Amino acid sequence: MTDTHGASTTDAAVEDGANPADPKSARAAQIVRTHMIAAVAAGVIPIPILGAVLLGGVHLRMLSQLARLYDVAFPEQRANAIIGSLVGVAGTASAASLLRVVPGVGQVLGVLGGLALPSASTYALGEVFTRHFESGGTFLTFDPDRAKPDYHKMLTEKAEQSYAGIKP
Repeated sequence: MTDTHGASTTDAAVEDGANPADPKSARAAQIVRTHMIAAVAAGVIPIPILGAVLLGGVHLRMLSQLARLYDVAFPEQRANAIIGSLVGVAGTASAASLLRVVPGVGQVLGVLGGLALPSASTYALGEVFTRHFESGGTFLTFDPDRAKPDYHKMLTEKAEQSYAGIKP
């Protein structure tokens, strides 16, 4: 199967750490990638509060789709609490937006951060939950404190990669 760019979805899933032999894992990687693109759109919105709200919605929708894929009950309030605890949505979205207030360099850094940080945050959150669901976990068994080191490691690695040809 190929994605809209003609690339094999299996190849993209392997790149994202998914098991290519498991169609559910490949579908989870596709869900995460789709939401990473939406997160970039939320990240470039110049109004910090609006960007944070939109990014939170992107994260919530992604977790809902992953839960459905893995046949896990989706308690929306619990999911929101986990996102806030693990990701700190407001910090991810608004830090880049607030940089735009500084003339010149701040505006450039704000745009670059708006491209990288929300997308990297979405990737890390999606990967953490994909692994958790694949191991039989649920929202009720998810421990944000145990997941934070993995989340931050994936966030840092993804944020250091190039987005749209621009390295933050």
